Amino acid sequence: MNEPLTGTPQVIQEPEYDEPLDPKRLRLFRDATNQLRLTVEDDRCYLDVKVAYAFPISDPDHHIGLLDGRDRCIGMLERLDGLDDASRQLAEGALRQRYFVPEVRRIHSLKEEFGAVYFDVDTDRGRREFVVKGLRDSLEDLGDGRLLIADADGTRYHIPDWLGLDARSRRLLENFI
Repeated sequence: MNEPLTGTPQVIQEPEYDEPLDPKRLRLFRDATNQLRLTVEDDRCYLDVKVAYAFPISDPDHHIGLLDGRDRCIGMLERLDGLDDASRQLAEGALRQRYFVPEVRRIHSLKEEFGAVYFDVDTDRGRREFVVKGLRDSLEDLGDGRLLIADADGTRYHIPDWLGLDARSRRLLENFI
């Protein structure tokens, strides 16, 4: 017969990295299932890792966060410089995938029906059509003429300078902002 457990259960504490992570101690890699993993030298390994910018629009080259599978911050990197080449390539790829944000260059048409706005635009990734529900709630003014628009599927579209768009595109957009 098994004896009852006695004593206090051991609690495993998550590390607290008060300073930015040292990129020389980090290794990102993909396992057999293509899951991104992280090893912190002489410390621990994380089985499910996400890479995210702290300031994706205003300062994407600095302050990169490494998150665990529950979106808790493992730690921050000042920059990707200092990572080994393979780890840096994996981090850059993860960031590109996470921040797929087409840049709107021209607006062909905007049409509102029953509270939804239908966009037909040219982007840096080709022509796109998308729907925005509640444009006022889906449009974010980032200042300096920059706009961020989130469509009904969660894809974000960036207009770096809406006043710099061609005259027709500006007129169409002015009716909605």
